[in-house]
Amino acid sequence: MMKLIKAFFICATLAASMGTNAAFINFDDYNINGFAGQDVNGSASTSGFGLSLDLDGNTWVSISDIFEIDATSVLYFSFEAAGPQAELYGIGFDNDSRVTAATLFDIGGTEANSANQFFDYVSGDGRVDFAIDVGSFFTGTFSKLVFILDADNLGGTSASFLDVELCSSNSFCESTSQQSVAQVNSPSALLIFCLGFGLLVSRCFRK
Repeated sequence: MMKLIKAFFICATLAASMGTNAAFINFDDYNINGFAGQDVNGSASTSGFGLSLDLDGNTWVSISDIFEIDATSVLYFSFEAAGPQAELYGIGFDNDSRVTAATLFDIGGTEANSANQFFDYVSGDGRVDFAIDVGSFFTGTFSKLVFILDADNLGGTSASFLDVELCSSNSFCESTSQQSVAQVNSPSALLIFCLGFGLLVSRCFRK
């Protein structure tokens, strides 16, 4: 009987871990480094249990990992800025410490540049959700994901990148998975099985 009880608790633990699975980038798992000598006068921190990267001042930063981009890849994230309108809000990929405009995306700002123009975010717009079809612009393997708050001649600027996720057609995508949201609020099939198993064990005890 003790073996049955042990099996039940193992099953319940597995169910709980599956129900809380997430694919968003957790910035607490990375070193956040200045990029391309553009980390001039600013700071980077995390919040929201690591799901938000918060930039203040004038700074370009990056995290290092292996980022595989194919024709189906989409970069999902939310963005919010406050303070004066920065010269450039941006995000993108790179493989070294030099700015490569072709693999960066301009999502707002006052300064003209040669990055891919994607959106015209204005400080104070609040939180905006983005889905960039990166694979339609370029493909390849990259070692850096870059985040930009460029404000050379301003003070009091801030920006946050939240729920960042790179998805491809052959991978799980938290951003588009309705099932993943439901897993937190409703029991999974495995959890239902474990509960039924637990009831069976309790009946055996009563006998």
